[in-house]
Amino acid sequence: MSSTEVANPKAFVNSDATAVQDGIEGIVLASPNLNRLDGYPDVKVVFRTDWDKSKVAIVSGGGSGHEPMHGGFVGCGMLTAAVSGEVFASPSVDAVLAGICAVTGPQGCLLVIKNYTGDRLNFTLAAQKARDLFQMKVETVIVNDDVATGAKRGIAGTLLVHKAAGAAAEAGASLEEVKKAAQLAIDSTASLGVSFSTCGRRYPERMSKDEMEVGLGIHGESGASKEPLKPCGEIVTLLVDKLLTSDASKSKLADASGYVALVNNLGAVPPVEMGVVVKALMASGIGPKIKALIGPAPLCTSLDMNGFSISLMALSGSLEEQILASCKAPAWPAAVTPNRTAPASMPFKSQDVSYLENAKPSSNPAVEAMLTEVCNILIASRQELDKIDAVVGDADCGSTMATGAERILQHKDKLPFADKEPLCRCLSDLLGLAMGGSSGVLLRVMFLGMADALKADPEISVGAAFAKGLDAMMAAGGAGEGYRTMLDALCPAAKVLSSGGSLADAKAAAAAGADATKTMQARAGRSENVPEDVLLNTPDPGAVAAAKVFEALDKAYTA
Repeated sequence: MSSTEVANPKAFVNSDATAVQDGIEGIVLASPNLNRLDGYPDVKVVFRTDWDKSKVAIVSGGGSGHEPMHGGFVGCGMLTAAVSGEVFASPSVDAVLAGICAVTGPQGCLLVIKNYTGDRLNFTLAAQKARDLFQMKVETVIVNDDVATGAKRGIAGTLLVHKAAGAAAEAGASLEEVKKAAQLAIDSTASLGVSFSTCGRRYPERMSKDEMEVGLGIHGESGASKEPLKPCGEIVTLLVDKLLTSDASKSKLADASGYVALVNNLGAVPPVEMGVVVKALMASGIGPKIKALIGPAPLCTSLDMNGFSISLMALSGSLEEQILASCKAPAWPAAVTPNRTAPASMPFKSQDVSYLENAKPSSNPAVEAMLTEVCNILIASRQELDKIDAVVGDADCGSTMATGAERILQHKDKLPFADKEPLCRCLSDLLGLAMGGSSGVLLRVMFLGMADALKADPEISVGAAFAKGLDAMMAAGGAGEGYRTMLDALCPAAKVLSSGGSLADAKAAAAAGADATKTMQARAGRSENVPEDVLLNTPDPGAVAAAKVFEALDKAYTA
């Protein structure tokens, strides 16, 4: 990738010029207690419509690209108004002034400012103009929770400041008291982030596939350090250790009896991975001291950055009460006490639902020889079937079938060869557990269907029971003969056997059915989404495997 190439220029916008305004409109449309000022494009302010100016207003903001910050945190118990700039750019002095004037009453206003030069200058000057031009009571605080560098930037921990100040204001505190609450939150909060990528929609990628950056800024600034890629648990331990021991954070976090933890998705981490992060955090050395957990959630993002940050707040004074207080901001996920409840016991023991564990081994040399021959031929056909599947599917049909066969051979001494019904149930267990994907489940259904048929009618032939098992398979899977699946070999063989035909005839019918799939349109299974010209003249590997099964059965029967 060249130094000027952006990794992912695609974006769901109408135009770059209106993206921020359109995004703000979306927030307002989805939030009945919010509105915006009619000042586009220069003034982008979201404010509470349920606000009566009888309490201290809390105003914050900054560049866009960090959504849901800032507009998503406007609501009862948090911000009164949020002022947005363009992507990664501070809003203007006039925009901030408009936000102050829209919501500030006699009790005054507190501006919560992140420690970036543009924000400090524009918000501070707007506060001065509000005092000078409109005689408003306006105070400011500067958030510096990022401990990655000496810059002491304001990042995701700013939300904890919003929450503490918003709760104090909602409770009726004076401007002086609200500012004091905000400053205590600032003095008690430290944050640190890590990422595997930059903001791909805005900057070229600078990290290789085997490295990560620790301490990135939320505008894509380079991290404080590059580190080799590590497992998630080690990454979380690294962040927690730095948070607790760095010179920038020791004074904020040291010796606290309890902490609030905010786990923030920087934009592109899948939810399942964020869950892994939370588990690692709670398993870390600080886990037992975490009294309140916020997230995991995208709270202060950096467009599509593939990373996360952890913010810790040392609890003292009224902070815990303020963080846990009710809040109606649309994007606030609420702080919760970590659920440390031990996992509940399973409702049953594995052996209670295992046909194999409850079966009584028995001998029938002929049946054992036939099953062994089937398993051996499937194991020997692994590469052949995988090669066919590489054309029409995902190249694992042979491996899947061989794995099931190997599992049966491993447990052969436990099988009730002399009793057809429990044998079918045991085979269902073994194949269902050993084989991945839909094949294992379908074969499990088929063998259970056979077992049920044998139980319902002890006099039924194996061929007729086999047909009943296929009926169950087709009902569960939704496919049938003619769909270009293993059923195109299994169904013709079942018709032969259920009508009293020989294994040799069933072998021939299965082989013909498998061969017919070469020109058959795929209507289900692995090949359904493969172009017809790719499928042409290549048989379905599942059908080929089924044909090989009947070839093995006939060979063992006639031996």
